[in-house]
Amino acid sequence: MHDGRRSTWTELSAPPRARSILLACCLAGLAACSEGEPPPPPARIPEPFHLNTFEQGFGYSQAVKIGRTVYISATVAVDADGKLVGPNDMGAQLDAVYANLAATLKAEGGGFPQVVMERIYTTDMEALLKVADRRLRFYPEAQRPATTWVEVRHLVDPGFLVAVEAIAELP
Repeated sequence: MHDGRRSTWTELSAPPRARSILLACCLAGLAACSEGEPPPPPARIPEPFHLNTFEQGFGYSQAVKIGRTVYISATVAVDADGKLVGPNDMGAQLDAVYANLAATLKAEGGGFPQVVMERIYTTDMEALLKVADRRLRFYPEAQRPATTWVEVRHLVDPGFLVAVEAIAELP
């Protein structure tokens, strides 16, 4: 019967061994909570990537991966030797730029579906707009990135008409 007063730990009806096990579990749980701070996350070390050997001579990386994020430098229409592809041809340059982006993304373990942001720089917005639909071939329709288009006076080489930089989140 219950007489209206509170039961104490020693008055509980559990056998002494069960109380000892329960007490040990409670103490172990409390001890685990007070072991200190969790370990810090692993260091996010930049991993540079060079698509072409000439990039190092210019003092830049085509891409830098930190964790699962890949930052891709403004990519231009050059071949493996650094020679301009498609002089005075916006469509040919745009195709070459996206082919170089594809190679960089593949080397980093990704593809266009992982691109979350792109910035397109051009010296001639009207010419770019005429061939802009070419870039859509590379992106799945439901996964097009946030994009910024910027017209500039000139790019690093006067023959370049377009350059695209991107940020990708790898799986």
